[in-house]
Amino acid sequence: MARVDLDHIGKAFGRNEVIPDVNFTIEPGEFTVLVGPSGCGKSTLLRIIAGLETATRGSIRIGGVVVDDMPPKDRDIAMVFQNYALYPQKTVAGNMGFPLRMRGSGKAEVDRKVREVASSLGLEDLLHRYPRQLSGGQRQRVAMGRAIVRNPQVFLFDEPLSNLDAKLRVRMRAEIRELQQRLGATTVYVTHDQIEAMTMADKIVVMQAGVVEQIGDPLDIYDRPVNRFVAGFIGSPAMNFLSGQVEAQEGGIVFATIAGQRINVPDEVSRGLETATSFGIRPEHLDMVTEKTEDNLPMTVSVVEPTGAETMVIARNGADELTATLKGRFSLRPGERIWLKPDASQLHFFDADGQALAKSSTR
Repeated sequence: MARVDLDHIGKAFGRNEVIPDVNFTIEPGEFTVLVGPSGCGKSTLLRIIAGLETATRGSIRIGGVVVDDMPPKDRDIAMVFQNYALYPQKTVAGNMGFPLRMRGSGKAEVDRKVREVASSLGLEDLLHRYPRQLSGGQRQRVAMGRAIVRNPQVFLFDEPLSNLDAKLRVRMRAEIRELQQRLGATTVYVTHDQIEAMTMADKIVVMQAGVVEQIGDPLDIYDRPVNRFVAGFIGSPAMNFLSGQVEAQEGGIVFATIAGQRINVPDEVSRGLETATSFGIRPEHLDMVTEKTEDNLPMTVSVVEPTGAETMVIARNGADELTATLKGRFSLRPGERIWLKPDASQLHFFDADGQALAKSSTR
């Protein structure tokens, strides 16, 4: 296990600055996920850690050692790529043992370590096969095994599950996390899938346009996003946003929104919200009611998606759209009139610049 320090890393390709200034630390044994939309700079940052790209400025330390001028092979890291990067002419055993042979390890040692790692990954019966004879999940395990046999200080994963089908992705997520916990390895994992980030990470680094928007543990980021970008990116389905106007009243404030409907803001969080121009509510914090009362939002059903235990409803009122995740099964049809009631204790408020002002929940 090793600590990884990124000290004010910047990266530019010619005049195009893709990473202005990134500065954070990955603790020993920590599973850190870099997440953000495509093109946000997360893979570039991973490649800088690996030594496959050179930072324009700043410094990287691995285990307290500055590695800026070290080639990748000397950084004591192992990287698992999106496309597996297996040698097609080598067997599973040949692929897994290749890094050890490059180090000059003897045949007996290579065979022993390969079989040991293959057993832990369920590959012992596949050692004689070639990559073309394997499924996507098996190829990913081979790529992971090739990284593990090196016993590196740091594991780097660059969107390793993006080529797998949905069911296999879920299974491989659990396998990678279980493996990382068993090895206690410092891990940096890149993905654009915020579900992967939420389910796998000890710490999430949310990036946009090369800028780190927020760093924290998954639930803290989910419950207390620092701005609208993070609030909308983390969570599936995404957070709903509605514009509105703050109106003062005795003992607190109300927030006028859809069709002039007013939502009462709890008194304990009403201070400091005078500059709020929008609020957010997650789909699971909307309830459906059958008639208009105070704090309910009049909507028209647009799409209904039953999933068994839940029903996802997309509803509109003019240009405003809300997604609600309702517990249970509901017989709703497009065009039907409903009212959605937000849980006022779960509201997120944002100013005109998209910065978070307060969150009602005290969790």
